[in-house]
Amino acid sequence: MRRTLTLLTVFALLIGVLAIPATASGDLGEPTYTEVWDGRGIDSEKCELVGEEGRTEAGWIHWVFSTKGASTDARLTLGGTGSGIYEPGEPLTANTWHFYTPYFELEGLTATISVYGGEPDTSSPGGGLVISDYCPGTPQGEITITKTADPSFTRTHEWDIEKSVDTENELELEDGTPKVWLYTDGSGDETATWTVDVTYDGYEDTGHALSGSVTIENTGDLDANITNLVDTYGGAPVIFDCKVDDVPFIFGQTLLAPEEVLVCTYEVDPANEELLENTVRVGGTFSDGTTFNETDTATYDWDTPTTEVNKTVNIKDISDLFGEVDLGTVTAPSDGKFTYTEDFAWEDYGQALCGSYTYDNTATIVQTGQSASATLKVNVQCYLWESAWAKADEGAVAFCDTGFANWGWTNELTAYSEGEWPLYAGAGQCDLEKGMLVGSFAYTYAEGSFTHQFTPAEDILFEGEAVYADTARFPTLRNGRDTTAPGQYYVADPIPGPPIHVIAHVNAGIPDPHFGP
Repeated sequence: MRRTLTLLTVFALLIGVLAIPATASGDLGEPTYTEVWDGRGIDSEKCELVGEEGRTEAGWIHWVFSTKGASTDARLTLGGTGSGIYEPGEPLTANTWHFYTPYFELEGLTATISVYGGEPDTSSPGGGLVISDYCPGTPQGEITITKTADPSFTRTHEWDIEKSVDTENELELEDGTPKVWLYTDGSGDETATWTVDVTYDGYEDTGHALSGSVTIENTGDLDANITNLVDTYGGAPVIFDCKVDDVPFIFGQTLLAPEEVLVCTYEVDPANEELLENTVRVGGTFSDGTTFNETDTATYDWDTPTTEVNKTVNIKDISDLFGEVDLGTVTAPSDGKFTYTEDFAWEDYGQALCGSYTYDNTATIVQTGQSASATLKVNVQCYLWESAWAKADEGAVAFCDTGFANWGWTNELTAYSEGEWPLYAGAGQCDLEKGMLVGSFAYTYAEGSFTHQFTPAEDILFEGEAVYADTARFPTLRNGRDTTAPGQYYVADPIPGPPIHVIAHVNAGIPDPHFGP
C-alpha cells in the first residue's frame, strides 16, 4: 500500500528511528557479524497495537534481533521494496535490538542486520532477525499543489543617430557644409573626419501577458473529489484549461486517483503590471469523507522581457567615397560612436580632375531604418592656360608694332651669345603691366648651333613649347605673308650667322587666382 513521504518522515521522528547515510556503517568499522532476514515474522500483522511505542496509523514494521550478545551497536539495512539504514531504538542496553521502520510491502522486501563492537550470542536456537509485528497503516489522503506564473512582454529598444564631418581647417559654406580647398601647391591638403553617433533612447514595453499552470497531484492513498479551483487576477476570475493525461477534467464529477496528476493551464491579460503574486485555492473531499482546502502562491516580476526588439543594432554606412561599409553594432543601453577619416591632396586629383566635388555620406541603423547624412564639398584648384612669350631686354620688337593683332615679341641677336629672357603671360596689347612673369627662356647661340630651354616659375606648368630662330623677323607662310602663329615656328638648320631673330612661345598653366574661400 502506498505511503506519502511526509507521513514516513513524521513516523520516523516520532519513534526515534533515524535513517542514516549508507556510509555511516563505515564509521563503526567492519561489522563483527551480519545476518540476512529469512522471512520470519511475515505473518505477524498486529494493527491493534497502533498507538503503542513506535506504532502509528501511518504503519510500521517492528524488527527484533534477540541474540544481541556482546555487540554494542547495530544497523538494519532494507532493500527490495524497502529502503534506508536504521539504528536500533532505546534502550541500547537491552538484551535485544529493536528497530522500528516505516512499513514497506513485505513481498520483495529484504533486510540485513550488521552488528559491531562484539560477537552476538548465536548459540541459542530460534534467535536472529525477525519481524515481531507490523501494520500497513490506515490509508491517508493528501493533495500537493504547485502553481507557476510566467509573465511575458516585448521590449522594443529605441535609438537615435547623427552624423557629421569635420575638417582640419574648419572651413564651411554659408549653410554650414564643410568644404575643403585644395591648392596646386598643396597648401590646402587636409584630413576630413566623419563621426557617427548612435544614442540609446530608452525602450517601450508592450504585449504584456501572464500565463502558467496549476499542478494538482494526488500524493495520498485515497481518491480525491476536487470540487473547486479558485484563482483571481486583478479582481477577475482566472479561466483554467484542466486535463489529466490530456483528458478534460470535470470538477465535482471526475475523481483524481492516487498518483494521478491534474494540470490546469491559464493565460490572462494583465490589467495591473504592479501585481507581483497571486494565489490559487483548491478544495474538495477525499473518499473517506475528509475535506481538504489547499493553496499555493506564485510570485513573479515584470523586470525581464521575454522578447527584445532592436536590443543590438547594426550600423551601415554608404558614401560616395567609401562605398558600403558595416561600421559595427551597438547594444542597449550603451551608446555607440564610429569615426573614420580620409586624406585629401591636390595631387590625388591633378589638373585633369580639377573642379568641384560633392561627397554625400549616409549612415543607417539597419533594424530601424533611421539614418543621418553628412555632406562634404571639395574644390580642386585648376590651372588657367595663357600664351607666354619671351622678351629680350634689348632688341625686342612687339608684334603690336608690326601690324599683328596678337601680342608677343620677336627678339634680335646681333652676335653669337648666350642668355636668359623672361617669359610673360597675359600681356595683352603687348602691355607688360597686364602681364605676369611665368618663367624664363635660356638660349645659347653659337656658330652652327642654337640650343634653348624653357623653365617655368614655381607653381607654373608649361606645355606646347615652340621656338623660331632664323634671319627673317618672322616665319613666312607659303603665300609669302609673315606669321606669328607658333605652329609655324622652326629653328633654321644650319643656323645662319648673326644677325638672327628669335621668337619663343609656350602655353603657361597658372593656378586660378580667384580660387579659395
